[in-house]
Amino acid sequence: MTIIPHLLARLLRRPRGDGAPTKIEPVETESVEIESVEVDPDPVPIGGEDQVVATFEVVTSGPSAEVTGELVAPDESRAELRFEREERTAFEERWRSRHAFGRDAAAGTWRVVVGAGGGTEEREFEVRAEEGLRRSRIDGFELFPDPVDEGSPLTVSGLLEVVTGKEDWGGLPGRTVALLFRPDDMLARREVARVVTDRSGRFDATVTATESGFWSAEFRGDAGEAGEAGEARDFKELREVRDAGRVTAARSAEVHSAVSAAGAQTRITYSANPKSGRPNRKATHAGTLFVRVQPAGQPARWDPLPQQRVRLWFDPSGTGADAVKGTATTGSDGRFTLRKKVPSTGEWQVRFDSQAPSQRRSCKSPVRRLTVS
Repeated sequence: MTIIPHLLARLLRRPRGDGAPTKIEPVETESVEIESVEVDPDPVPIGGEDQVVATFEVVTSGPSAEVTGELVAPDESRAELRFEREERTAFEERWRSRHAFGRDAAAGTWRVVVGAGGGTEEREFEVRAEEGLRRSRIDGFELFPDPVDEGSPLTVSGLLEVVTGKEDWGGLPGRTVALLFRPDDMLARREVARVVTDRSGRFDATVTATESGFWSAEFRGDAGEAGEAGEARDFKELREVRDAGRVTAARSAEVHSAVSAAGAQTRITYSANPKSGRPNRKATHAGTLFVRVQPAGQPARWDPLPQQRVRLWFDPSGTGADAVKGTATTGSDGRFTLRKKVPSTGEWQVRFDSQAPSQRRSCKSPVRRLTVS
């Protein structure tokens, strides 16, 4: 059947029975995505005289939606969490909830399960007896140089320490530290690299500066102790790692990095659904391309970027062996939608490759994982 555009437009404007024209409502294509779920502290230390209050932080993107949650104890008993929105940017929202763990709380592996806009996400964390659990911290976290040119090396360094006495601290060797980054106007942190501390507990890593944003370093406690001990460089260092005993997780303060680059920043919001299902089902990939505009004498804002081509990439293995699965051109509102088959479990991403880098920069969306069962 051939559809003639002007006839279709006339049909869409056909009056209702009461003579009023039919109003065609726009379709909301983007859905809510849960960008991150964090627990602080992890592990949660119990057994002292006071309760320990743990904070559960959730970052969402897409249309605003309430966040719900519950805690699942090792025996599968459940407790409700009430989340409140505490921060909002042009692209994301941060939600927090708190729960007090008493000295009689069950030790072991707990789960926090959160939901938003029909999607769910969960994270495991540990509740451990305070006896023998030593505090750690990340000190002297810094970046060099600042500012830095886009595409140039950026050095990230700091010191991981563990308490050795009432007020004394000592370096913690042979432990893995994750480097986290969140761009300006974003709230969710994403891991960029990992580095192992040296004999003195120091860590240094060189990354590529891509855009302005906030860096932090995170030590995830004993979660990877066995693997980290295996990375110790000799018997003495291996013994030092084991002698450190069980230690808490730690995160540094955030440090801002200013990246100098030609062209305006761009950003892609992106959702993909359904998250799971049978092989070769079709998934909807939807999003919006934005450009940062800085009018003279006015605050910066993010405007939709129309008539630009974006590409949909698929990585079936999660190892970077990705390939283009489709292209789309953004509409007058900056939006795009693609419907593609999901051949196997893997990661999807939308990318904008600017053809005029002096005017606007290229960018990549967050990664969305779709599974096949």
